[in-house]
Amino acid sequence: MEIKNLQTSMINAYKKNAGIRAPKKSESASKVSVNTDRVEFDFGRYLETAKADAAAKTDAAANESRLAALKQAYAGDNCPVSAEETVAAFFA
Repeated sequence: MEIKNLQTSMINAYKKNAGIRAPKKSESASKVSVNTDRVEFDFGRYLETAKADAAAKTDAAANESRLAALKQAYAGDNCPVSAEETVAAFFA
């Protein structure tokens, strides 16, 4: 077994093919395919829409008569809800 000849033949094959380069790509091959889809997400706009919806719901629920009734119920040191009920609602 002659390793010397094997190495020489591999080196010769490399030298023979080293000068061969891949053909340059044409302009049309480098462009992105025309038949592609593109999806863009605008999370900022989504967040602004969600905030506007939440604000609209809050404004609709807080009418003047309800606010007046709550102000009267909580006037001074009066609290119509016990501490136990508050804690139970928090952990429910």
